[in-house]
Amino acid sequence: MFFEFKFWRFLLNQRELTDRMNGSSMKGFRWRVAGLFLSAVVLYALMDMWGVGSRALTPIAVSGAEETFALRRILSLAAAILWSVFYTAFHLYGVAFILHKLTNAEYGKLIVLQLFVTAILLFEKAVVFAFFLLSGAATPVSPLSFGPLASTFLTYPFMIYFLNQLSVGTALVVAFQFRFIRQILPNAGRSLLWIILGIQVLMALAVGLYGMIPTEQLFTELIGGGATVE
Repeated sequence: MFFEFKFWRFLLNQRELTDRMNGSSMKGFRWRVAGLFLSAVVLYALMDMWGVGSRALTPIAVSGAEETFALRRILSLAAAILWSVFYTAFHLYGVAFILHKLTNAEYGKLIVLQLFVTAILLFEKAVVFAFFLLSGAATPVSPLSFGPLASTFLTYPFMIYFLNQLSVGTALVVAFQFRFIRQILPNAGRSLLWIILGIQVLMALAVGLYGMIPTEQLFTELIGGGATVE
């Protein structure tokens, strides 16, 4: 038995999807995965071309070094595309593997779950990017997270980066994962919710720690810091 995988239909009807996966094989899922990766590449490329996350290039643009600026823009775009592929692959396959090991749910079904989850995360990024486009400026924190609120009264960058990862998208992901896995594993109790929340907190901590690394300074020193030394 086969059934056609329809993203929007099953996004809103998890029960039907999990019931069909129990006794049938899906058609069209690989195309949805390919579309997810393509959407991520396009989104990250557009954000990079608009200037999100490329503040390190501003001094080069002001200096008038056109050839150096053009080269670094190309490198920045390539890095953004590579990161989009890694980001999508991690959330699609990596998180599915972690959930599989922690819950014993079937890995193939968790990949289906993570397709929806990754789409939610990319959609949130698209909404934030649209907000930046409308406002004409980008901020290091997401308006859909606790980041802006945290930046008003906290002075520790780590906490701001950490709270910036706790967003509307995070809440939707937790709810979606919990409901989906409960349908796969009816006997899963509160421990499932703590596992899902724990994964989100650990990922937020990892991003917070990464935000403390002076990547822009390292980028400048690595590629162009020694260019003026004679």
